[in-house]
Amino acid sequence: MLNGIKPTIKVGNSFSLIPEGVLTLQIVDVNLEQTSYLGVEKDVLNYKFAILDDIEDEEGGQARGRFMWKRCSLSLNPKSWLYKLAVAVHGHELSDQEKEDFDPEAMVGKQVTAMVEQKTSQDGSSVYNNILKFSKATKTLPEVEYEPQPSVIEKTSKPIDVDKEIEKIEKESK
Repeated sequence: MLNGIKPTIKVGNSFSLIPEGVLTLQIVDVNLEQTSYLGVEKDVLNYKFAILDDIEDEEGGQARGRFMWKRCSLSLNPKSWLYKLAVAVHGHELSDQEKEDFDPEAMVGKQVTAMVEQKTSQDGSSVYNNILKFSKATKTLPEVEYEPQPSVIEKTSKPIDVDKEIEKIEKESK
């Protein structure tokens, strides 16, 4: 429920793009969200980053303090975005013990370096910024002030019963 809050709804592409290149980002928040891929619902971590570099966006506005996001699957294998982000924060490959003790929220407040590109959507209707790679922060920049906002949209996440889903798919394919 919106509880009487009247959100401002933007129409169209109302932001200017960040120039492509290497940026220093601060992890300011992480949320557990549910997404659907090929009809299967799954939980992901959505990390929110603030740009720390004192650069201009493509329209001449200030990019410092603007936000970027990266969704990460709940997996700490070397090919996963979560693992790549954790390695960038720690500055080294994770040990087995570090993987066991991993806390997604412990990375909030940390700085990383990211390679950013401009990517066109599949339908060609818009262009957005995309994080291509994370690495250890090469410089420490002044942090941005960030207070997590309470979520206006209420969502719950439920784990799926993989065996039931496989059984359901097998029944549908017969």
